[in-house]
Amino acid sequence: MKLNKSRFQQAARFELLPLIDVIFLLLIFFIFVMLKMTMQSNIKVDLPQLVESKQQTEESIMISINANNKIFINEQDIDIQELTEKMLQLAEGTHKPILIRGDQQSDLGIALNILDKLRQAGFEKVAFATENNK
Repeated sequence: MKLNKSRFQQAARFELLPLIDVIFLLLIFFIFVMLKMTMQSNIKVDLPQLVESKQQTEESIMISINANNKIFINEQDIDIQELTEKMLQLAEGTHKPILIRGDQQSDLGIALNILDKLRQAGFEKVAFATENNK
């Protein structure tokens, strides 16, 4: 019995299903990367609201002050006496701006004390985080 080869040969097909799967995986990857790049913190801070404020786009070192006046550097609890040396270790060789996130219920004196210690240590790019009230 002789088999006909043309009957078993099929034209090449371009499968779309695997391509769609890859595109969705890339989309999910980029969404997670963008979410990771945004400024997120697990420390509960109720920021003061201002009418006009600028959005910080650079990567920064974050100092948070919660309502109980506890100080955190990048989500690590720290004492105010250790603040200067810890900041010098973190910012060694970099010129990252420092963002102070202070709760509305925290004491202004602590924020000013932190600002004074940072300025004495030579940090010039220090800003306070606020919420835009529009």
